[in-house]
Amino acid sequence: MAERGLSLRGLARAASYDPSHLSKVLSGHKAASPYLAARLDDVLGAEGNIREAAATAPAAARSVPGADLGLIELARRAEASDLGGGTVELLQASADRLCRDYPTVDPGVLSVNARTHLDYVTDLLGKRVTLAQHRDLLVVAGWLSALLACTCYDAGDPGAAETARRMTRQFGEHAGHGELIAWSFEIAAWYALVEGHTAQAVAQCEAGLAHAGISNAAVQLTLQASRAYARMADDRAGKMLTAGAAALARLPVPEHPEHHFVFDRDKFEFYTATIYTWLGTDDAAAEENAREVVARCHGPGGAVIWPTRLSTTLVNLGQIAGRRGDLDEAVGLGGASLRCGRRSAELLPRT
Repeated sequence: MAERGLSLRGLARAASYDPSHLSKVLSGHKAASPYLAARLDDVLGAEGNIREAAATAPAAARSVPGADLGLIELARRAEASDLGGGTVELLQASADRLCRDYPTVDPGVLSVNARTHLDYVTDLLGKRVTLAQHRDLLVVAGWLSALLACTCYDAGDPGAAETARRMTRQFGEHAGHGELIAWSFEIAAWYALVEGHTAQAVAQCEAGLAHAGISNAAVQLTLQASRAYARMADDRAGKMLTAGAAALARLPVPEHPEHHFVFDRDKFEFYTATIYTWLGTDDAAAEENAREVVARCHGPGGAVIWPTRLSTTLVNLGQIAGRRGDLDEAVGLGGASLRCGRRSAELLPRT
């Protein structure tokens, strides 16, 4: 626009679009349709660059935080009571989708989305609802709080993260939902591991396992305890790893393995590689596991589908290279880990 000397109104007039709609697109509050992208490309003589940018923009960048809540609100109003089953199902699906976004979406963006949805759900808790609906809303609020605890910590806001973690436990207790309570302990164990408090991490895992039952949280807690023992060079790491494998075998294959609070075989291999690396007793096995994880982090055409796992595993390989004296390789792998895109809270201090 600057190169062509066009103002917003001038561009809107040339493209035959409403200026207010165009303003929202340019500010990022609305996505550009393929037709609009093509029209702007032609008007500005951008030689296909605008078409390409619109087509390849990440989904997170095109979405508006909480955009689906307006539709959910319309659905709620259409029901006879303050809150019907249809609204709860929509909120459950929306929370589930946000949890599946964790591996790839920027934690700052995801925090805003999770917080917006959590505000909406907690507001509904004050409406006229049945006991079953009230419990369902508490569970949805619990999952959103758990997600918020993770994204805030990744984004460098430990205070907000801890508040969200405590909310997870409270929602779980009010709903009588053992797995949510267990995840609140697992998240605390993760914080402790990142901050180097390994004994505290083990204690949190043990406390969480008392609530977990047969669940994804039970597998995660067991492997988190294994990681903590590995940090302490304690051979109980191997025993907990074996226990984690047994717990995982009791769970069905997940439909959406990208869900942050779901455990699958690939995630188990990822944790195994880290545990072997931290133990340092068999670097050959650790490296073999790590390289298998790196291979599984890439999809068709070499595209990275698990950026967080990839970055962490590259650090593992760098640590192994450093132990055998290949310092240039270690530094190269550390640098590569920082270029993977999505970063977890533990990546930077380890790198």
